[in-house]
Amino acid sequence: MHRIAFAAAGLFLFTCAAAGQTPLAAGAAPSPAPPSGMAGGASLPPGEGRDVTMRVCGKCHDAGIFANQDLDAEGWKQTVDQMANSGAQGSDADFAAISAYLAKAFPAK
Repeated sequence: MHRIAFAAAGLFLFTCAAAGQTPLAAGAAPSPAPPSGMAGGASLPPGEGRDVTMRVCGKCHDAGIFANQDLDAEGWKQTVDQMANSGAQGSDADFAAISAYLAKAFPAK
């Protein structure tokens, strides 16, 4: 179990670094999101789940991080689950909507 948590934390740090962001220090308040809702001011393609993805994921990630992935629906679900386990703030319904949106907006190539 500790290895899974460690791996998920590593993935979280890696994706934040890849997006040019730094993870929040314990107890630190997130900085306000840019007007578009995504870190770095990038936008996402329209679709159901876009707003929740911008709100939840945009605290750490630029939209470019999603476009650079090659994941199927299960891969997106696992990635979103890892982010939730690493501290992403949202409800189960939010995470389900994010997974579905990402699978549709950024399908495996």
